[in-house]
Amino acid sequence: MQQRGRDNAASRGRSVARLNGRVYTPQALADAIVAALPLRSGTRWLDPACGDGVFLDALMRRCAALGLADVTVEGWDVDPAAVQAAQARPVPDGVRYVVVHRDGLAPDGRRFDGVVGNPPYVESKRMDDGLKARVRAVCPVAGQGAFDLYAAFVERAARLLAPDGVLSLIVPNRLLVTRATAPLRAWLAAQGRVEVRDLSTTGVFDGAAVYPIVLTLRAGGPPGLAIGAGEGASVVPADVLGRLGVWPLPEPGTGGALLARLVATVPPLGRAIGLRWTVSFHRAGLRDAYVSADRPDSPHARPFLGGGRYAGNREVEPYRVTWAGTWIDHDEARARGDRNALPPLALFTGPKVAVCQNARRARAALDTTGMVLKDTFLLAHAHDGVDAALWLRWLVLVLHADVTHVVYEQLYAGTRKAGGYLHFLGPYLAALPVPDPPEGARDAILRLHDALAAGEPLQARAEAWVRAAYGVSEAEGAWLDSLDLPAR
Repeated sequence: MQQRGRDNAASRGRSVARLNGRVYTPQALADAIVAALPLRSGTRWLDPACGDGVFLDALMRRCAALGLADVTVEGWDVDPAAVQAAQARPVPDGVRYVVVHRDGLAPDGRRFDGVVGNPPYVESKRMDDGLKARVRAVCPVAGQGAFDLYAAFVERAARLLAPDGVLSLIVPNRLLVTRATAPLRAWLAAQGRVEVRDLSTTGVFDGAAVYPIVLTLRAGGPPGLAIGAGEGASVVPADVLGRLGVWPLPEPGTGGALLARLVATVPPLGRAIGLRWTVSFHRAGLRDAYVSADRPDSPHARPFLGGGRYAGNREVEPYRVTWAGTWIDHDEARARGDRNALPPLALFTGPKVAVCQNARRARAALDTTGMVLKDTFLLAHAHDGVDAALWLRWLVLVLHADVTHVVYEQLYAGTRKAGGYLHFLGPYLAALPVPDPPEGARDAILRLHDALAAGEPLQARAEAWVRAAYGVSEAEGAWLDSLDLPAR
């Protein structure tokens, strides 16, 4: 059955094609994906949401070019018109070609040597209750929480594979990072070798609301996520992926090798630094009762960073705070009465680092004046027993270094949106590999940070300190210097 969606604002006014998540793949991209697959004679291949047969056509032409025999290429789709178009594709010798009108989630006891395609993208809120129930029954891993239909197709494809089969699917990059897909990531990483390839910069899906990747699973291979290509690739084991909480999207070559080394050898930031959400107002109009341009007549009045309307998070620039003059009445008892708890003031009065939550690259600054932070910023504080003066300044230096940006961008590429903005969230930063400050360099680190905060042009010196702490080689440093990175 075609999915027509629930009768709600999310689905009204959308075409049936859109509600079914239909976004057809350019032929050149399908050809490139198929070219990387291990096609051989006597194998069976499936596209469970084949549309008009772009991947099926790529498979058949590739089989013909390789001179393969006795290959089955099969396609399924819920759209009768698409099935008819796919059935009209030319079939070369040596290929048995089958296209049927059927639901890709329907039970099927067969196994395939390979599954390829571009599964439908349909959010849970746009599915009717019957479809959601079927997804949960057939795909118990992916069908948890607020799942998307593409995730169900990923699980279904993996369950259709032969023991040494391979799947290669185009999916949104959010599969790499979202909480809803965390069970699916853990399950897939245990099935074999996973590979991901970024398509977001290729322009192949201009106008789409997602950043696409190619997800490949080679069943029976060493479990984990491969970084690099071929036999020389590093595999990040499933337990390390679990600690990171996400799947990285590695650069080929030097970048991927650097990432693989650092996630395996450098401990996470969370061992020394805690990261906290800050002030949020949850009901319309409540903000105006607490936030003002003038200092409120209240014993709880405090400077409020990021409180201006539509101010974004530009009150934090690299190394320095530029407060815009907004105040908050941080009256915790009053806020509890309004059913909108405020964080305890003690959280803000000690030294802390304010980290912008959305930016093209990290921006952070030390605050020792007791400003309260709006939730456009994370608050980073040193754990008890940690040298706060050193670690908070070291954190600011590390976050602004090129090497850290490259590592973070690969780790959390699945958060990219709106032209390349990244999310800087507490769990992500806590898992970020960050080396200890250089031993015996406490005073030098403090002086360097404070000089940068005062506007002295010493970023190159800071970069050198951070690269040395990460153990960046001469070749890795040359590669970093060659990159066109976003401005700080």
